[in-house]
Amino acid sequence: MSPRVDALQRRIRISAGEFGSEGGRSIGLGARGLTRLWMGQELHRKVQARLREEESGFVSELPLQAEIESDGWILEVSGRADGVLFDGNTPLRVDEIKTLHFAVDLRGLYVEERLDPFRRQLSIYAWMLERRYAVVVEARLILIDIVTGEERAEAVGWRPELVEAELRKVLHRIRSVEEKREAERDRRRAAAAKIPFPHSRLRPIQKEIGDEVRMALDEGRPLLLQAPTGSGKTAAVLHPALQWAFARGFRLFFLTAKTLQQKLAVETLGGMQEEGVFRSLQLRAKAKMCANEEMICHEEYCPWAREFGLKMLRTGLLRRLKEDSAHGDPDRIYEASFHQEVCPFEVSLEMLEDSGVVICDYNYVFDPAIGLDALLGEGSLKDTVLIIDEAHNLIQRSREYYSPELFRNEANRALVALSRRENRVYLRLRRLVEELSGLISETVLGALGKGRRGEEKILLDPEVFSAFRLEFDAAMLEYFLYKKEQELWTAQDSVVELFLGLVRFQRVLGLGGEEFVHLARRHREEGESLRIFCRDASRFCGKIFEECAGTVAMSATLEPFEFYRDLLGIADARERSLPSPFPRENRLILNIPDIDTSWKNRERYHDAVAGWISRLAPLHGNTLVLFPSYAYLNDVAERLSAHVQEGREIHLNIIRQESGLADEIQGEILKALEENDAQLVLAVLGGIFAEGIDYPGEMLSEVIVVSPALPQFNREQELLKEFLEEKYGHGFSYAYLIPGMTRVIQAAGRLIRSEEDRGVIVLIGRRFQQSRHARYLPEEWIRGDPSSMLEEDPVFAVRRFFEG
Repeated sequence: MSPRVDALQRRIRISAGEFGSEGGRSIGLGARGLTRLWMGQELHRKVQARLREEESGFVSELPLQAEIESDGWILEVSGRADGVLFDGNTPLRVDEIKTLHFAVDLRGLYVEERLDPFRRQLSIYAWMLERRYAVVVEARLILIDIVTGEERAEAVGWRPELVEAELRKVLHRIRSVEEKREAERDRRRAAAAKIPFPHSRLRPIQKEIGDEVRMALDEGRPLLLQAPTGSGKTAAVLHPALQWAFARGFRLFFLTAKTLQQKLAVETLGGMQEEGVFRSLQLRAKAKMCANEEMICHEEYCPWAREFGLKMLRTGLLRRLKEDSAHGDPDRIYEASFHQEVCPFEVSLEMLEDSGVVICDYNYVFDPAIGLDALLGEGSLKDTVLIIDEAHNLIQRSREYYSPELFRNEANRALVALSRRENRVYLRLRRLVEELSGLISETVLGALGKGRRGEEKILLDPEVFSAFRLEFDAAMLEYFLYKKEQELWTAQDSVVELFLGLVRFQRVLGLGGEEFVHLARRHREEGESLRIFCRDASRFCGKIFEECAGTVAMSATLEPFEFYRDLLGIADARERSLPSPFPRENRLILNIPDIDTSWKNRERYHDAVAGWISRLAPLHGNTLVLFPSYAYLNDVAERLSAHVQEGREIHLNIIRQESGLADEIQGEILKALEENDAQLVLAVLGGIFAEGIDYPGEMLSEVIVVSPALPQFNREQELLKEFLEEKYGHGFSYAYLIPGMTRVIQAAGRLIRSEEDRGVIVLIGRRFQQSRHARYLPEEWIRGDPSSMLEEDPVFAVRRFFEG
């Protein structure tokens, strides 16, 4: 927990664990790394339980609090002592329990420096007991080897006057840091009024959007904003939100589902930047910023992590990066950090403190494994405004954050890697991995029987996985140390990947709640696995929205608003839906109703679909054809080549999106659309070519959507439907209809993005005429009746439109 400063009350609150924690920051599984922290908690509980049995007056986790005054300021210190031994009501001894890897942490230089923070924390607890009970107590530090379980204890001497002198030093240090932070907030306040709108003129729809943003933020209510693609909502939201946040000394996070969407935000912010009046930062995924051969974030195993704090001080890298540019570009950060042999990702995080605007993926706020509190400290959300771009994506993404899976195949791959060496470290891990593989296999066998594929509900015991992970963690520390000594680094380590999967699985399992269901799974390609399926992440998202200073969730598809309120946990939101500002005559919307695209009947219509695509594609211009799945796409593509050139003077070039398309191939396809005519791109709904991407100018003339993109019918989707029906009364709509129709509307939105754009939207499938599907299409498309999308001769209608 970071110190909490109340300047008005002249009061600082700090935890005992922060006392004496000054100095250069370390990276990884060291004294405060996440893995050791979790293991430490488990070992703490075991030692505390033993001491309670051995000593009748032993009390564990005793809350303590005390205050000290200096120069008119109050420093409030609080914490929980691991253990206090009482004689009646009189404390005799206070214990502090710490976990270390003795073979690493208690060898070589600076051993005392590693232990001194523990001793200072212990002396704080002793001082707080002395202030409460007016008696001097003994202090004992208990060290536990995280690998072997060995214990060592030492008496720690302390004196009240020395502790109080140290506390006053801490108070003055925190005040100094807070003064610098307040100066930065003052700079943001001064910058607020100077931030220009990034374009030469403010369009009427942008003014409406800006007014809504200001009202929502002033009222302290989240805003759900639906505005058409191409309406300029990024600039219209960012400008007033930034002014509002900066006027209060707050920061702003602009969150996206895809990296491509961040480019527009960065460009828009660049148009608001004048003479460096504020700092911005783009955060890239940790894996893409890693400079090491293998992503193991620990000083012992990564040269870019080793002595990180000292190298940052010595090189002055942070200062130079800030002086070079007001925007923290990830490519520039990576290059500069690589040459100084410091972790590029950690350098990015170091730049967070002074950044008024941060552009990043949803992960950095909503993923429990990362989270804003972990990056900026507990309570940081209260001074943060969140802008969520393409917010319709957040529901599924947030479910995925809380739906981990353990695969037996991954355990078996780790066993293959561990079978290459015969030593104590590898044998210990091999035994644990075999146990994990066996646990998965036995659980699946018990749920599904022998050989049957599918998924069945089960109930997993969190205590089993906690105990298992405790032993696994200790073995992994030895494994990392052995790899370092033997220089056995590889680009991908199946043992490490399995371990990280287990960590996430155990954490989510410990959360509990009715939104979770446990599944045993057996499938042809994936094999056997155990899965925690989160059917509703609104509890976790809602907590974030409640804590932050303000939220604007925007998209071209946020209706019905009730769906997003419920599944994102957004309470008391303002809601605004803005119609398209573009001329209706610039767009033709057609429906081909004689095709049955339902899963059970679609195969009979593949030839018919291919024929319609061929006939409807314009003579001049590019066409984007979107399917609900790769399988459907490929089935139609095989028949399309036989139809597509019939009766055409201009040869159509067919481009097919492949699963797992590399970034450079995506770029080549976009370049082909920009530089050529008569391109026919076949892609999937919800993919990179269907959402979050611009096709400016003449890049695109027609969008054909084949079928509503309803999620695939399967066991999980049915469990989701059942839960949402029980909780909200809208099972089929929330699980299938709304997500599927949202993808359709998003895809069509690629076409018309300016007043000059003209184009055709074709919806293939009879379900678009059915009321339960059509009700989720935009009113401006159907004008109260889906039959308005029908034409007696669709091919002639398209030709007439483009010739007119």
